[in-house]
Amino acid sequence: MRAARILEMLLILQLRGRSTARELAAALEVSERTILRDVEALSEAGLPIYTNQGAGGGIELLDGFETRLTGLTAAEAECLLLIGQPQVAHRLGLGVPTRSAQHKLSNAIPKVLAEQAESLTDWFLHDPDPWDGPRIPHGELRRIRHSIRRCHRIELYLGDAPALPLEPLGLVLKAGSWHLVTAEQTVLCLDELRATRLTTQRFKPPPGFSLSDFWSKHQRGPR
Repeated sequence: MRAARILEMLLILQLRGRSTARELAAALEVSERTILRDVEALSEAGLPIYTNQGAGGGIELLDGFETRLTGLTAAEAECLLLIGQPQVAHRLGLGVPTRSAQHKLSNAIPKVLAEQAESLTDWFLHDPDPWDGPRIPHGELRRIRHSIRRCHRIELYLGDAPALPLEPLGLVLKAGSWHLVTAEQTVLCLDELRATRLTTQRFKPPPGFSLSDFWSKHQRGPR
């Protein structure tokens, strides 16, 4: 899980100090590109982590930073990167563990940094809904999330079309619209979603599938 990997990376940096992306990638058994994406996401979430370029450079935590995030529950760890996006977390049914993770994170960093991170809400808000309000009932999104996490097939009812059986891999929120990425490497806009039927049929995701990599290629389109 990405959240568990990120937590491990923080603990490695706290223990070892500055490390290169290559060293972290080897320790966590992922690519250097994945490490750099994680560092960028953590920085945007307000953690005092940064990268020094050039000879002798690397990735490190701000002097004096100590994490006590070992107290995170599995649910809180999963929501770590939803901190700062409370409305998105709520729509996915993850509001409670996200708030709990935020409180633990704020308690784990120096007070001045926690106050600086929390001040972001004074001037920035991410509202995921279009002007005419949410197009998908929250319960449907939450059912889809459960199916993705459990690798269970689902049936979707979009508009007037009959039930569509799918193997869901991930959700993408793009410009106010939710999209579902499936194991068939297709992307479905969920604006006309009427209902979702859960099943107990399991499926195996494609080995090595990365939602962020897939979406980047999808946005570029066929070459």
